[in-house]
Amino acid sequence: MNRHGARNRMRIFHGTLATILLLASSNPSLADSTIDYTLGGGRTSNIFKDTTRLPASFAEAVLSLRGSFDLEETDVAYAVTTRARQVPRYRFADERAAGIEIGLARDIGEAVKFTLRGSIEHRQTGDVLLALPGLLIGYRQADILANTSTGLTIEHAGGKSHLTASLARFGPGKARLTIPGLPRVQLEGGNTLYEVTAGHIRPLFGGEVGATMQFRTNRIPGDPQDNFERYPARTLRGSIAFGRVFGAVTLLAEAGLVRIESPDLGASVDPTRPFLKAELAWAITDTVALKGKLSRDIALADIDDPLGEDVRTLSLALETALTEKLKLSLAFEQAYSDWLTYDYRTRTNATTATLTYTLEKGASVALEYSHLVRKETDETADFKVNGLAARFQGSF
Repeated sequence: MNRHGARNRMRIFHGTLATILLLASSNPSLADSTIDYTLGGGRTSNIFKDTTRLPASFAEAVLSLRGSFDLEETDVAYAVTTRARQVPRYRFADERAAGIEIGLARDIGEAVKFTLRGSIEHRQTGDVLLALPGLLIGYRQADILANTSTGLTIEHAGGKSHLTASLARFGPGKARLTIPGLPRVQLEGGNTLYEVTAGHIRPLFGGEVGATMQFRTNRIPGDPQDNFERYPARTLRGSIAFGRVFGAVTLLAEAGLVRIESPDLGASVDPTRPFLKAELAWAITDTVALKGKLSRDIALADIDDPLGEDVRTLSLALETALTEKLKLSLAFEQAYSDWLTYDYRTRTNATTATLTYTLEKGASVALEYSHLVRKETDETADFKVNGLAARFQGSF
């Protein structure tokens, strides 16, 4: 690995770390801010989560500064975060990330609220490019992720109407291979996802009912469309939702239809699919809680298919307090994805068990076991991951 590049990455990480500590200690306007930290490490049977099935140990750290303040009748919330993961056996797999997020909220009169949010993150990651017996070629890549959104909420006619517009930009950098002397190469193309959502919520039958319309369009630069097989698409979704609290049970259900359009969508593909989102929270006893989620939607970004994926997700989580300071959490999630460009499907089952002990002053120690099974239409692409990690976290 290039020593100069490694020094630059450490400077970014240490510079962000120093900025967080300096802001928290010297700026009076941030006196009520909070610093969150996590330190940990562990071992996994498949560090790259793929068919290479390479085991490795890792160490990780997360540090963030968050808080809020008032600025001329405007509520300002902020967060500065830096995180790192080190993999001693495969140094090209080290991860570094630093980002900042700012949100503004302002009341315009008694019935209108305006919000504005923005974030940007610089992320450095690594992965395997080619794995052969006795030969492992990896790469490192620096990416920029930027998000911004603005929203307007109006109270009228006994309910609330809302309009939100957002933009999410992924800008991948050129990859540097672990073979010395080779030039940097572009391995993937970027995209920009635009989204506009409008809806109305009002009380009904002891709960709330709402209707939502959403338009999304994913823009792909011209060259990456063919070079990296990524194509633009847009979706239009309409749905109706109802939420209510029934004693110890909180229920939210939303259903509708979503339609995808693209000049690259095959004629045999059904463009209209069901949309579903359901959430359940049940406080079974004072020490036991159950949560469940069920969703279905068409994803346009952060996908493997060139165009879009019909993604169905089911998740369950059970939390129980074994003692006053000891808590056990069990979670299961299944994600099923149906590709829209190719006749291809993936299914991922993830199970985690976490034991958390709370120390004094709010700090905690957690031990987590995780098990992931990935199955694909191409059975040679199937893989499993088993992991064990310990973490120490807290705030001050």
